[in-house]
Amino acid sequence: MGQSRSSLQAFSGTTMRRLRNTPSYFFLIWRWTMWLYALVVILNYDYDPLRRKIGIILLVVTLLQTLFVTLYAPFLYILVPRLTPPIPLFMQKTRRISKRSRPMAEDAEADILTPLASTRNVYWDIIIYSIDLLICGFAMYYGGALGNPPFGAGSVFYRYGISTVFAAAFAYRYRGGLTVALGYNLFVILGIFVPPPGAIQHVADIIDILGSLIDVPLVALLAAYVATLLSQYAQSKRREQDNVRRQQALVHVSETLLRGAHDIPDMLQKSVAQIRQGGHFQRLALALFELPDEEQTQSAQDHWTIHTYAEDTIPGEFPITHNKSLLQEVAQHGKPIITFERLPEGNGQYGIARLYIPFFKGKQVQMVLGAESIRQTHFSERQERFLTISGTQLLVTLDNIRLTEETIKLAAAAERGRIAREIHDGIAQLVYMLSLSAETCVAQANRIAEASEEDAELLLPLAQRLEKLVTISKQALWETRNYMFNLKPLMSGSTTLPQMLKNQLREFETISGLSTQLEVTSDGDIDEAHLHSRRYAQVGTAIFRIVQEALTNAYKHAEATRILVYLAQCPTQVEVEVRDNGHGLPSPTQLQDAAQKHLYSGYGLQGMRERAEELGGTFEITQIPDSGIRIYASIPI
Repeated sequence: MGQSRSSLQAFSGTTMRRLRNTPSYFFLIWRWTMWLYALVVILNYDYDPLRRKIGIILLVVTLLQTLFVTLYAPFLYILVPRLTPPIPLFMQKTRRISKRSRPMAEDAEADILTPLASTRNVYWDIIIYSIDLLICGFAMYYGGALGNPPFGAGSVFYRYGISTVFAAAFAYRYRGGLTVALGYNLFVILGIFVPPPGAIQHVADIIDILGSLIDVPLVALLAAYVATLLSQYAQSKRREQDNVRRQQALVHVSETLLRGAHDIPDMLQKSVAQIRQGGHFQRLALALFELPDEEQTQSAQDHWTIHTYAEDTIPGEFPITHNKSLLQEVAQHGKPIITFERLPEGNGQYGIARLYIPFFKGKQVQMVLGAESIRQTHFSERQERFLTISGTQLLVTLDNIRLTEETIKLAAAAERGRIAREIHDGIAQLVYMLSLSAETCVAQANRIAEASEEDAELLLPLAQRLEKLVTISKQALWETRNYMFNLKPLMSGSTTLPQMLKNQLREFETISGLSTQLEVTSDGDIDEAHLHSRRYAQVGTAIFRIVQEALTNAYKHAEATRILVYLAQCPTQVEVEVRDNGHGLPSPTQLQDAAQKHLYSGYGLQGMRERAEELGGTFEITQIPDSGIRIYASIPI
């Protein structure tokens, strides 16, 4: 019972499949009905032994023919595969309608199915339809011995044989139907001039001849007309379904883009899968191209950072190789690629259709969408338009995400600047006034103590407390100014890395009182545009923070009195070295303990090392033989 139910479930209930199977249904119903008609006629008439023997032979031959055609009808393999016998060896090599061998393509099943078996080889098709015509033609010819007149419409198998005209007309429209009708009429003419064995004597008249010769061409024209209408309606229905599917895919892509802004890689992977399904592509690849500097010329495109996302359902017997060079070719030339490459012999009219479309941001290609499928023709304008709309949605969304991130950064920088100004105009001024007041009190206490020895003993504890207050207030002022300086935006406008470090050292001298010196060396071959790139800004920020940590360490822990900063800008990297004359770290063990306990401010040594290594650079800290610490960082640009 379970097997029967599963077999019945294989029948498709969709309108499109019923429509495509209509010619096969009609053909088989007609052939079986006309065979039963011939059976009833032969059984109910009293023929002489020769004519009855001819009738029985014809019934057996046409029964075997009908059974074979029914069992191997193309639509039967799709609807009820469990009820069909094994495919003969010759058909396994040439058949193209099985589920495993038929490639998924937008137009693979747009047309109606042929009533007879269809192969990948046109010669096999000719042989199949020719054999069917010969069997039906001879059945009609020899069946004339059982009727009157003994040819054409008088034959018991005349209507049975017309089914071969239906098969050819449904498969090849007017050309096929009229060709087979002509061949069928040749058997009618043969019966007129050469009566079959056992035929009764009959004088052919014009009505019998015209009635036998005109019916078949009219049937061929009618069947071809119906097949054309069915095909046009099926294609129209398929286009409508494609449009609905594409619209739904665009809606799903839009929803994915709205929900996935927090996770861009996952959003892009899901979008690729939805675009592939919506466009009915077998393979879809999305490549994002990022240049280190958007203002670089076309010759700098070898430094592209490429992020690729792909969705692939092409079966293993049809391998298609995606390669980076094809994506780069589209991006470099900025022109779409639309190609169709025929598959090797044995695959019929199928080939590999490719459609690669670039998407621009300004004059620079930022994204490429590539679709590939095994089809019978090039991708049409519908697929190109769908891919263009989907890609534009993706590109706009990515730009919006980038703009949002930039807006957040700008808002954060503006807020940091506002807080820095508030600290400078408020807390910093108050702490500075507190420091001046404490120093004034210390000076006043010292003058009173010098004027009176009696008061000196009383004022000594007070002076010591005031001196501690001065130290604390200076430390608080230094911390306040240091935090204020940390909050200020690093690189704004056309500020360069040397200017940043120069301002940093000037500010540091103001709040610490230590002597600093900056030495800058630069290679003149560095591209000026590259100095304002996003990558260089990231490197500059890391260098700035590393120097800031080193200055803080020298002031708070090394008890240094002088600090030297060396900056070297090379075409491939930026190097910075910070030296102080403090007491240093006498042993590697103490250096390791200091790093683990975060004796240095902020992230400490580990923070400086991570800043350099995150950008692919190196970081070193060594003890100077005489005294002090040497901190060195090198970061590629």
